[in-house]
Amino acid sequence: MLENKEKNLKKLCSINEKILELLNKKNILLENEPSLNSFLIKQKLLEKLNLNNYKKLDTKYINQVFNEIYSNSFFYDNEKIVYLGPEGSYTHEASINLFGINNNYYSVNSIKNIFFEVEEGRAKYGIVPIENSSNGIVGDTINCFDNYNLNIIGETVLDIHHTLVSNCSKTQDIKIIYSKDIAFDQCSIFLENYHLNEVKYEYVDSTTKAAKLAAQTPNSAAICSKLAAKTHNIPILFESIEDKKDNKTRFLIISKFENERNDNTKTSIIVKLPNTQGSLINFLNDFKKAKINLNKIKSHIVKGISTFFIEFEGDKNDKEVQKIIKKHNSHIKVLGSYMKQIEDI
Repeated sequence: MLENKEKNLKKLCSINEKILELLNKKNILLENEPSLNSFLIKQKLLEKLNLNNYKKLDTKYINQVFNEIYSNSFFYDNEKIVYLGPEGSYTHEASINLFGINNNYYSVNSIKNIFFEVEEGRAKYGIVPIENSSNGIVGDTINCFDNYNLNIIGETVLDIHHTLVSNCSKTQDIKIIYSKDIAFDQCSIFLENYHLNEVKYEYVDSTTKAAKLAAQTPNSAAICSKLAAKTHNIPILFESIEDKKDNKTRFLIISKFENERNDNTKTSIIVKLPNTQGSLINFLNDFKKAKINLNKIKSHIVKGISTFFIEFEGDKNDKEVQKIIKKHNSHIKVLGSYMKQIEDI
């Protein structure tokens, strides 16, 4: 028994040495061939992996491993990434899922400031929320796309799981709960079942701030993410307390540079059409005639004008897409073409 354990330990050591050897070769290759250092290429590499060959590994785990590998290589050296803070927010969590833990992150306090930081060149990448499966489109993000000339270069979806955290060992001792108004709404059934809807609710501007306040305030609790709980070292009483277990938020990666052309691509645009009968139908019919599949149409008011956030399959430089863009040039703003990660949320 002991002899068999020693053999397996040697095998494990040998496997670990091979992993390090391959990682070293990868970094040498990236240093010698800088053209391979791009966000799009990393996505292509992940897409080309035949995940069916690794049945003992969860897909999410494979993505996390590759993100950590890249975050420790030449690829992200000195490239700043800005997200909607504070530290421990859901946008921070989405950033880590995309770029790995060991990266040059910093946070700002508004979506507008994310766009501003990227446009000014202080950050190469920005992570912004675009829509939530329970609460719909994020208006601030649409407004910023209208005001700034930045490109969407990627997307990711984060499963939103709320936790109840507190230094109290029993819920009966909780007198006040801190969180965002939207988090309270998304956890109403749990709060009612545990009679926590009878305690005082204190609304704050972020779930991370809620965790910080709960860590400092006696007889209090917070609704926040696991990352926020870990950041502020406060115990988790209950996990996944949200009413809808399929609650998701989609995030977009913005930058000043554009992606290379790719086969598995979607394109996002903003469209402002005249307030005349049939203008939207006529516009959409051009996509139907060109046999371009529309993935999403969301309406939003920007500066009092009806604005549509539209996504479709294909690249902005495709021949048929270019015909539509040229025809409606005064009404369309192209936000970017990028590798499609999901169909919808």
